[in-house]
Amino acid sequence: MRALPDSTEIETTERGSLSRLQAAAGARQSGSLLVNQGEGVGRTFEVRETPLVVGRSSDCDIRLLNRAVSRLHFRVWRDSTGYWLRDLNSTNRTFLNDRPVVEARLKDGDVIAAGGTVFLFSQRTEADHPVAAAPPPAPDMLTVDGHTGLMSRGQFELELDREIARSRRHERSFVVALLDVDRLGHINTAYGQRAGDEALRIAGRMVVGGIRVEDCAARLGGDDLAVLLTETTLEQALPILQSIRSAISNTPLDAGGTPFRVTVSGAVTCWSPIAGTRSELMLMLDRLLARAKAAGGNQLVSG
Repeated sequence: MRALPDSTEIETTERGSLSRLQAAAGARQSGSLLVNQGEGVGRTFEVRETPLVVGRSSDCDIRLLNRAVSRLHFRVWRDSTGYWLRDLNSTNRTFLNDRPVVEARLKDGDVIAAGGTVFLFSQRTEADHPVAAAPPPAPDMLTVDGHTGLMSRGQFELELDREIARSRRHERSFVVALLDVDRLGHINTAYGQRAGDEALRIAGRMVVGGIRVEDCAARLGGDDLAVLLTETTLEQALPILQSIRSAISNTPLDAGGTPFRVTVSGAVTCWSPIAGTRSELMLMLDRLLARAKAAGGNQLVSG
């Protein structure tokens, strides 16, 4: 009587069968990740042999700014046996279909979560009919602003509350800044809504490019952006923010062949463990921002 194969033999047989099936399918198979909730909702990334790395590091193929995401959080890739997911020793874990995972084979319809971002994995062949993407979540569920790709107001307030709690516990300071795009209404009127949207996107891009990975930036709504610089003093933060302000004002934009530039006014303050609540902090920044605007804009006021 033939002995039953052990688990290693079974797995090897399964891999061999899958490999032959994959080879038969050839190039007809494709896999992709759709951002179904969180930063970059609606974006799709193709999964190939070269791993797609997801995390907060600027070196990642899919960069997520949420601080709940590790610098290198997880990766997905394709080989001859199928599509795979591996957690990269992330602090807050990678979840596959609501369960923490180390490594697993992916199948069509799997849901991957890292921090506040949720991906939908899709696998199909050329013969498949296109599958409609899952509807985007309601606006109050989003953690990212659709125009700039920065954090949403709600997500930023959550991060700020967390930083306040951490700073009180460890007796350390951090810096918060408000940046307001100058004369955005005039840009919309003179050059069109697209020009105004582009001005916001450029400002957001310059902000993200000027801060560290452990910091965060958000669009609070309208023409207001916010920046949180962790474990930073006012003296350390001001040169960083001045550099961002200068980069924005020196970036030429184009509206249908008409060049224009955009500037920002800013308010900067340092939170300490003896400071008040988030609401009090934001009220102080609003007052400082009004002073920057009244002084002509394109400048920072700290306090």
